[in-house]
Amino acid sequence: MSGWLAGLISFVPLVSKPLPESFRAYGFPPLGSLEDTARILAFVFALAATYFAFFSRGSAARSTRKRVTYGFGVALVSLMLYMGLFQCFVRTVEIPSEKTTVQVSVSVGFERTEFAKANFGGDSDLDLLRHRGFNDEEIQRLWTLRSLVISRLGLYFSYLILLLSLVTAFSWGVVYEMQETQGSGREKTVTGNEENEK
Repeated sequence: MSGWLAGLISFVPLVSKPLPESFRAYGFPPLGSLEDTARILAFVFALAATYFAFFSRGSAARSTRKRVTYGFGVALVSLMLYMGLFQCFVRTVEIPSEKTTVQVSVSVGFERTEFAKANFGGDSDLDLLRHRGFNDEEIQRLWTLRSLVISRLGLYFSYLILLLSLVTAFSWGVVYEMQETQGSGREKTVTGNEENEK
């Protein structure tokens, strides 16, 4: 079971892309023009995390079990960090159309450009996006490049830590199950040998 979960979580950055826009941002943060590259890198890192978990396993099942606990602890902390950054820097705008309402999610910065201050002084982030559009070129006109880079790196790394800690924890879970199975197999062998000696 742990192996299946580790595998499924590894694919989340890739499988979340074709999802409807209203769900896509929850599977992977919107990062503008670098999003596709960031998705592939996240998937590669997730695969590497399974190898890391296998080669860094402890010799005893007890130490592996502790690593599983630590992995989930790191995942919980990074989830809270990611949720906080998501709340601060991701904006979802609803666009009404003839048949339905379409949602578009983008990441923004924390400091506006002089152009944005001069032309849209008191407007909210959502108003700015409705006025100017959602492509990365327009977003960079509204928020400074430095603030965009910092906010997007924060989103990406908190997401990456969450993803990798979950994959590693579940991979260590697989190792733990294998160690437990091998340990019980050895106990049966030792018990059988003792009975034969008697």
